[in-house]
Amino acid sequence: MISRSIRHQSLLSAYWIPINFQGSAILAIAVPSALLTIARANHTAALAMLASVVAIVAMVVPPLAGAISDHFRRRGGIRRPFIMIGAAVNVAGLYWMSHTATLMPFTTGLLTATLGQSISLAAYQPLIPEVVDRADWGLASGYQGISSLVGSVLGLGFASFMSPAAVFNWTAVFVIVGALLVAATPEGKLQPEQEAAHVGNWFDFAVAFASRSFVNFGLTLLMTFVLYFFHDALGDQNPSASTGLFGGLALLGAVVTSFWMGQLSDRIARKNIVAAAGIPMAAAIYIFAAAPGLHWLGLIALLFGLGYGAFVSTGWALALDTVPQLRDAARDLGIWGLASGVPGVAAPALGGWLLARYSSSAAGYAMLFFVAATCFVLGSVVVLFIGWGQRARAR
Repeated sequence: MISRSIRHQSLLSAYWIPINFQGSAILAIAVPSALLTIARANHTAALAMLASVVAIVAMVVPPLAGAISDHFRRRGGIRRPFIMIGAAVNVAGLYWMSHTATLMPFTTGLLTATLGQSISLAAYQPLIPEVVDRADWGLASGYQGISSLVGSVLGLGFASFMSPAAVFNWTAVFVIVGALLVAATPEGKLQPEQEAAHVGNWFDFAVAFASRSFVNFGLTLLMTFVLYFFHDALGDQNPSASTGLFGGLALLGAVVTSFWMGQLSDRIARKNIVAAAGIPMAAAIYIFAAAPGLHWLGLIALLFGLGYGAFVSTGWALALDTVPQLRDAARDLGIWGLASGVPGVAAPALGGWLLARYSSSAAGYAMLFFVAATCFVLGSVVVLFIGWGQRARAR
């Protein structure tokens, strides 16, 4: 077990920075921006197709890679080689993307990068429950949340002011540095008491999974199409900068709540914090749906970020609490990743259909934002059912 020290916890969570740098820089800005040139008039349909295909890869690979990692871990192995292999594949895909200007090679590079990141993520996720004392999972989740937000802020910052090719190259640099830090991450052998440890149960896991799926569905709708909202509906001539500004302000608000909510969740019920996190997120996007524009962009983004920070940090600790058995943590957290993967497939398709259905771009995006905010509300309601299965069995 590693200590609560800033050094150990920061090192353990450092690889979340390139993971989230890649998510925010590439999927939210660089890929949509590149498609404006590569796909031209068909950029919305091309993005919806690419986002769905990428989500399928990110959905299928982690449970399989995680099960393989668990198998070697139970035989006395370590997880770092899987993380390194995934990082190498990821970097190869990113380099490929930066050197192509046609749709099919671009798609191949993006899928290769996604495959590599999915392999790394599957082996990296279970490190926290394996090397951190359970009483400190909320603290570790807070560090994970801060690292995730730092990566997202950096990704948005780089992508807002650089060409897509430069963003792909810088993402590869961040992945390489992160992989080197993983090499220094403490990792011991899985102890017999850990291998047999039961943490949560399948009912609570399913409820937490459903709640996170709703929230991620809303987040995916926003992340996939927000750049095109600024470009198509508002006529913004620099949509990358506007997307980066909105995301940066939201993440600034998230930093305020992420670390403290993670620590607080070690003392009170995590599900209540996750449920409360959806309120400011939904309120911000309902306002944006009712009055879309740039006038109140800063306040809306900050309000959204306050809830998002609590969701990022405490939601991860809640996932660890509901994993049924520690020996299969990588596999089960890979399954948990389906709560992002399934919305990643369905949300772009729904968003593309909504935008095509409305003759007015403004009306289409308003409905898209309304659906996203409603998903945040549903996620907050569903998570409160955690623990009901145990109470029913007790009765």
